[in-house]
Amino acid sequence: MSKNDDPVRSLANGRTAPGKTTASERNEGRSQTYAGFGADSYHPGQPRIVTVGEALVDPAFVGRIYGSDRSNYSNRDHLGPRLPVLREDPEEYAPEDFEWSIAERPEGSDAELSFSIPTVDDQPRYDHGQGHVTEFVPDAPGTYVLELEAPDGVHEQTIYAFPEPPAAAERPPRVSLDAEYDAETDEFVVDADAALAPGADASTAALEAVFLADDRDALATEDVRADETTARVPVSALDGESARIHAAAYDGRLTSVVDTVELSPDGAVTLPNRPPAWIEDSVVYEIFTRSFHGQPGQTDFDVLEAGIEYMDDLGVDVVWLTPIVPSASAAKEISGGGPHGYDTLDYFDVAPDLAPDGEDPIEAYRSFVEACHDRDIRVVFDFVANHCGRDHEFFQASIDQQGEALARWPRVDAWDADSKYYDWFDRVHEARYDGDGLVEPEPRVTGFFDLLDMPNWNFDNLAVREHLLAAADFWSGEIGVDGFRCDIAWGVPHDFWKDVREVVRSNNDEFLLLDESIPHDPAFAENEFDMHFDTVEYTGAAHDIARGEGTAFDLLDAVEARAEKGFPDHTLLLNATENHDEARLLNEALHAGAHDDPEHVQRAVWAASVALPGVPFVYSGQERQISKYGEGRHRGEGDDRDADVRPGGKQRAFMNWAHQGDTVPEEHLQFYSDVIDLYHETDALGPNADLEDVWFRSDDHALVFGRDASDVVDAAGPERAVVVVNFDSDGPARVELPSGVDTIDRFTGTDLAADAAASGGDATPDELVTVEVDTIAVFETPTFDPLGEPIAVWDGDAAPGLGPGHYEFPLAEDFAPGSFDLESFELREFDDSYQFVFEFDAIENPWNRDRGFSVQLPQVYVREPDAGGGSVYAQAGVNARFEDEYHHRVLARPMGGVTVESPYGDVRATGGAEVLADRDAVVVWVGKDALPDLTDGAELVPLVTAFDETRTDHVRPVEAEASQWTFGGGREDDMNPNVLDLVTPSGMARADALAYSGEELATIPFLDASE
Repeated sequence: MSKNDDPVRSLANGRTAPGKTTASERNEGRSQTYAGFGADSYHPGQPRIVTVGEALVDPAFVGRIYGSDRSNYSNRDHLGPRLPVLREDPEEYAPEDFEWSIAERPEGSDAELSFSIPTVDDQPRYDHGQGHVTEFVPDAPGTYVLELEAPDGVHEQTIYAFPEPPAAAERPPRVSLDAEYDAETDEFVVDADAALAPGADASTAALEAVFLADDRDALATEDVRADETTARVPVSALDGESARIHAAAYDGRLTSVVDTVELSPDGAVTLPNRPPAWIEDSVVYEIFTRSFHGQPGQTDFDVLEAGIEYMDDLGVDVVWLTPIVPSASAAKEISGGGPHGYDTLDYFDVAPDLAPDGEDPIEAYRSFVEACHDRDIRVVFDFVANHCGRDHEFFQASIDQQGEALARWPRVDAWDADSKYYDWFDRVHEARYDGDGLVEPEPRVTGFFDLLDMPNWNFDNLAVREHLLAAADFWSGEIGVDGFRCDIAWGVPHDFWKDVREVVRSNNDEFLLLDESIPHDPAFAENEFDMHFDTVEYTGAAHDIARGEGTAFDLLDAVEARAEKGFPDHTLLLNATENHDEARLLNEALHAGAHDDPEHVQRAVWAASVALPGVPFVYSGQERQISKYGEGRHRGEGDDRDADVRPGGKQRAFMNWAHQGDTVPEEHLQFYSDVIDLYHETDALGPNADLEDVWFRSDDHALVFGRDASDVVDAAGPERAVVVVNFDSDGPARVELPSGVDTIDRFTGTDLAADAAASGGDATPDELVTVEVDTIAVFETPTFDPLGEPIAVWDGDAAPGLGPGHYEFPLAEDFAPGSFDLESFELREFDDSYQFVFEFDAIENPWNRDRGFSVQLPQVYVREPDAGGGSVYAQAGVNARFEDEYHHRVLARPMGGVTVESPYGDVRATGGAEVLADRDAVVVWVGKDALPDLTDGAELVPLVTAFDETRTDHVRPVEAEASQWTFGGGREDDMNPNVLDLVTPSGMARADALAYSGEELATIPFLDASE
């Protein structure tokens, strides 16, 4: 029997949970209240993994602080009991019901548990004196064990603290867990797939993982045998119960977001910290609810339900309605920001204005949800847990005396400290004043951005948590919505969201949680949210482009920055270009006047957002050019407003439906529908496909990137795709791509090769192809390697000098075996560049360099046989010479760039380098104008030294004995060539090329590039 089938259940403390009521019972004069089941005990939840000094504290205020120019976007957290009973209107818990203490602490720790730690100078938080929820700041690395004495017994919660990170450390690592059952050993093997953030100042050799068993389960952490990033767990240690293991990666500076795996005694493995499968190929559509009809005051659930066919035809998979609960703004004739609904008055009902005449509001909403489900459309409910509306009956009950009215609200003369709801609201020790005097006496309430309209809930109060968790249970369970969009998620403590996740996933194991966190924060991906807003970086970049202030690659930068911030690879981010709070993208383009065709730019930015990694998003009417053809929000005749957030902004404008005579740009609307169809038909555009760099050249404002779905099982469409998006509004963009790219566009089905268009479709194969793209095109490609046509190739079979070397590797783990053993060398060319491809036995990137390699320093020396003025000595530090003079050298440092130099170190040009995706190879490229014609008698020497950024010459030395950071195997003198591998002419062994005497340096011969 499931928990929802059982009408009553005994609890460990002897109390009984009341059964759930039906909707009809609840709404009959509101004589019944909702109640449901929560956690199975008061245990405070999963263990925590932090760093020393990381505060598990819930600061006062959310956003701008009243009377100050400062804003508070602090990470909000604390430690609180989970709640077995969830009631709509619970009684207060007694102070003696819960008591916290520290049972174990690491050596050297003096940390103490605290309550209401001040976070703003001269503005202390109000302590309600309950002590049910505690705050903690670890002061020493190691393991802490906290004890919570609760009505059902004593519970332990582990906190593991890594050392305090260096000042200004950034770019934390990421981790994703997986596990499998090993039948031979009867144990689970848990793998922590740990990765450094791109560009992080850390070494992969330093990566480790800490594994902690969940304190709620029978499995003990000491039974988890960990070795670096792998752990083994005997099935017998589970004691016949499922067990959760939590892990975080640590790179020697910072720790990752925690991930979780659940192990079952029958050998099954689940990953509870993953988005539901249905969101991974979905397009989300946000409806500003009370604007959907197109006229003031006309939207109800009959209208919304009738619009489901439109959503289905457009290709939408998920509908998010702005709040549909009773609210202050929706009930006012004219409200700031329009009837947005974010000032909740009742968390367990539906606003009466949305119910068709004669229908029960809850049943009307339930009918809408079922109608969506009939068309396989999921419904996301807007859950506002941070604050309520000032007219909420609980807030009004906390006021004892009120004075004359303000602009919108009466002044508070006195609070009712005896009201059970007095402690339900967040307070600080100060009064609030305006120009006319006292607004609220001390201790005044805080609000969202400190607005009077929206008082903040007090999450230190367990009754508040129970009330809101009961609401989460009600909508996810009894009503059956598919997900929550959580308003102002960054204003609510993390431990509350962890409780919400457990509640909603107990009702529906594919329930979606989407956070609004501004600025976005990877911490919300730790057993909390599946999908995240990306407003500051991504939406901001989209608007910069619309205003003519940014480039197309700003979007790509915003996406790539997600890994740099530490978002786990398994979590999702929303690629929203606008929403009800932000400016309309087309408005930005129209008002800026930076583009000849603003509508084209809007389409291009949105199309890029569909094709880039992330979840595609459409906001109410952007597909209908509502910025041009929509009607700003107003309340009918006599209301001269044309907007409700920004003048002329149309953020919350009425929908422009054709049947009401409004203009609908059909080609624009069809474009949206066609791009959504393309997305559904092409797994390479989905969240599970990798983002790849693509070599291209264009003089137009085009964004070019690759998407790789080769690891996706049974991928629909091409496994590898090149996406081109044209942001220029004055005609097609001409883009040169590698010749392997198929020029048939998967979007239009036509051949977009420029020469194909000119010659009737017969394109001439060449090292490059040129395509012409109107707005977006998707091309199939066999590879993303930016390789030109080969001029010459030397491999291990043809060149006996290639292969494993005789030097001894340094003792440090950073130097992987084979990382300096050349397997092949290739000389290639594009129209205007040469490429040198060094393929090694193995490539690793222990120091996480942006170019994909860390320890190698590839070099190429080029000789012009008929030129003079060269040198026979290699770059300083190489400690070798050549048989003849050379005239150019190319050095590919893993950091600091690729340079083309004279024999004397003068930099003549720069180039680029990166690791090829499907080979252990480094490709180095430089412009042809920096070198002689390498197809006409040029000679060269490719060689590899080890990179050492601490040395002036950047070459790591070879000595007689290997040390931690130097190579061994040389002689006891200073004549050792510091060349670890090179390419030699046919018939010459490498040992002969690097041989030297006691007085003469090794003399290396050249290769003839034309042979």
